[in-house]
Amino acid sequence: MADLLHIGTIELVSLPDDGIQAVPAKIDTGADNSAIWASNIHLEDGVLSFNLFAPGSMFYQEEPVRSTAFRTTTVKNSFGHKEFRYKIRLRIKVGKYILTRWFTLADRSRNNYPILLGKNFLKNKFIVDVSRKHVVSHQTVAPRVLVFTDYKTETDAFLAQAAKTNTMPITYECARYDELEFLIDGPATHVTSSVTGDDLASYSFTYFKNHHNRELSSSAAEYLRYKGRPFADQEFNEYMSASKLSEYMRLSCYGLSVPVTFCASTPILRNRYKEITERIGLPFVLKEIRSDKGKFNYLITTKKEFDTILDEAPETQVYCAQKYIPNDGFYRMYVMGKEVTLAIWRSATPHKDKLKSHLNKPRGSANAVNVLLDEVPGEAQDLALRSASRMNRQVAGVDIVQDKNTGAWYVLEANNDPQLRTGSFIDAKAEMVAKYFERELNQ
Repeated sequence: MADLLHIGTIELVSLPDDGIQAVPAKIDTGADNSAIWASNIHLEDGVLSFNLFAPGSMFYQEEPVRSTAFRTTTVKNSFGHKEFRYKIRLRIKVGKYILTRWFTLADRSRNNYPILLGKNFLKNKFIVDVSRKHVVSHQTVAPRVLVFTDYKTETDAFLAQAAKTNTMPITYECARYDELEFLIDGPATHVTSSVTGDDLASYSFTYFKNHHNRELSSSAAEYLRYKGRPFADQEFNEYMSASKLSEYMRLSCYGLSVPVTFCASTPILRNRYKEITERIGLPFVLKEIRSDKGKFNYLITTKKEFDTILDEAPETQVYCAQKYIPNDGFYRMYVMGKEVTLAIWRSATPHKDKLKSHLNKPRGSANAVNVLLDEVPGEAQDLALRSASRMNRQVAGVDIVQDKNTGAWYVLEANNDPQLRTGSFIDAKAEMVAKYFERELNQ
């Protein structure tokens, strides 16, 4: 018994063969087998191929794993029906032990933790202390629960009452959505509290008590899912993005390139000019997250411009500051179904209003050109298609821009309501829509 390692009900584990570190895992003494989140699972000519984890998770591995050493099994789903699954052997590090065990490949996108360790993994190696978490994990997650509410004082009192009945020590904290700060920057993405400075991923559990501020709550939930942190409600797995904030967060979490973006409520953003310019430089784009057709969308070159716009903005508005991508214009690509069917190029155009000089959308669409798809770079088309797919939009207008200095491509928008019956080239759009509906009806 002296060699048995004490662990908690949640630990951070690693996959040393794949270079994956600190994955949250649930230790379940009631489960016989272990499981790991996998995607793109298929068998061909006796070779099992899959990706560890899935897009939208920070642990996702783009390089597929291929193996001929696998097993098959059946499991019961939540409805009691049997499902067919594959099992593979993986090396997992927990504390001082690195063990090779069989893992079932499963879609764990709706589970709080991407890895499950069952009794067959734990046997003869571990003792599980069910009253504790992170016994051997080197990480900062404390036994804290964060609750989002509009009524902090009342909810604090209620949770203090709830804490008296807990059988384990839990610290409850309350927060409002308008206290959140969002930095969207690829792997460096994080969501923090402007009051405490804590990262949302540092909490053991997050509960979004009300959903009326849906864009902020859904964006925070997307981030927690990316980090592998548990939250409620899982309804957010099905949310429909209604602003640039949740759109940028989802695209970034799925590994798609969007310009570095900082977002917060107007009162918070007013005090962040220094941090913004240090992070993304000048000039930068300042726009309200629901802005459309260039409204509430500005190119900032001075602190005075920044202060004037936010001083005049309603307290309820939420703005994002976004890195400006120097460019010679941008593509608007129309995605219909699973293909790009129309591309419009808008060249860089002078603007009388310096604050609007980045928009490249003059009245009358004088700079719009209908471009042959064969002339549109494949990388740009691929980014447009993947953006529409990740937003689960079969009809989308995706704006793609290329940095004229570095050559890198970025998504500016994946609009679910693109201009179809208005704007330029209406005849081409009408033909495009007609063909799309015919394809759908003939399937």
